[in-house]
Amino acid sequence: MPSPAGKSSITGAKYLAMAGTLPGSVIAGFLLGALAEHWLHWPVLRAVGIILGTVSGLSHIIRQLLADEKRLQAPGEVPK
Repeated sequence: MPSPAGKSSITGAKYLAMAGTLPGSVIAGFLLGALAEHWLHWPVLRAVGIILGTVSGLSHIIRQLLADEKRLQAPGEVPK
């Protein structure tokens, strides 16, 4: 069983990695949108890529936080 200090550093690293998820998703959406815009010559695809990257990043963060909250609840406790 890990010590409390070890567990908090693992949790901190997990949330630090999660903080990079949103900017990474936005940048990936921008790059994919710019690539699609270059190939298809449709100027709105870059903005669509940014929006889809943002939505994707936020949904990943929310799903991860909900899973962490569910994992931290006691087994006999009723979910809120």
